[in-house]
Amino acid sequence: MNRSYSLTVVIVLTIITFGLGFGLSKFLPDSKAHKKSNPTQESQQFSSILNPILPYVAQTGLDFGELRSFRPKIEALIAKSKAEHPELQVSYYFRDLNNGLWSGINERETFSPASLFKLPLLIAFLKKAETQPEILKLGFTYHAKDFENVEEEAGFKKEEGKYYTTEDMLQQMIEYSDNAASLVLLNYVGDTAIIKVIKDMNITIGSGYNEKTNFVTVKAYASIFRVLYNCSYLNKEMSEKALKLMMHARYQKGIRGAIPPQIAMAHKYGKRDEMVPGSNNRSLQLHHFALIYHPQKPFLLGIMTKGNNLALKEKLIHDLAALTYEEVDKQCKEKKLRGVFSE
Repeated sequence: MNRSYSLTVVIVLTIITFGLGFGLSKFLPDSKAHKKSNPTQESQQFSSILNPILPYVAQTGLDFGELRSFRPKIEALIAKSKAEHPELQVSYYFRDLNNGLWSGINERETFSPASLFKLPLLIAFLKKAETQPEILKLGFTYHAKDFENVEEEAGFKKEEGKYYTTEDMLQQMIEYSDNAASLVLLNYVGDTAIIKVIKDMNITIGSGYNEKTNFVTVKAYASIFRVLYNCSYLNKEMSEKALKLMMHARYQKGIRGAIPPQIAMAHKYGKRDEMVPGSNNRSLQLHHFALIYHPQKPFLLGIMTKGNNLALKEKLIHDLAALTYEEVDKQCKEKKLRGVFSE
């Protein structure tokens, strides 16, 4: 494998490459799990957080009808924000998970994924765990000196000298967007496994890319959520594990802040912030993707933004999500009142 291409993956994960104070040989088994586990067995039932129209799942009250288009309202909201902030760039993607209909605005624009690439790392690790479930019990003892050069955005506070399993690291990486946890997992699973996931998801990374390169579209990244929801890449158990981790993500702004708290959602955000050379301005990208479990019409929403005002982007993502949910919920309630679908 080309080494420069391998290092590219580490860079786009926005994790600093440096010599870790431990190697693969330092991964130790959980003291409570010395015996090698049998390969993971798929459960007989799907969870309600997976696609409810898959086999063996009895679900009622779903609305499979086609929504009336609310695209003009989304376009108007984006246009208003761009008129006030000309530097703003926005991509929007909506998909009805009941019938597959989707709508995209500027969906071919490319962005830097930033910490969104922690999700392919999660998938690569869980894919390995399908046949080697014992790796979830491997771990390491944390020493802060091993992670001195790791910049954390909202990392999990670790205790010096404490033992953490790789399953702990998965939780910290997704729930807190923890970079140190990402390094531990990357060190174990390897670049090759991550590159395979990225290619399998039809996301193209060529040579010469780095953490500042824009190469991911809102539609391409959204496909990762679809394959988890449909169990079409990981098995049922691991798809459910991934979605449950994302349901506990601590990021409360953007889409999560716009959706009623009683509505479950599995989500991941990404942010890239850097100084523009020769100026005092910052070039900021903020992205947020979510599976939103509306009881009648679960849907997928992805929003990617570029510009130089974080608060503006957080508010715009929030407002776009709020408008989307309002339209979906209103139309479902109208149909329910007319008796179009039954409980």
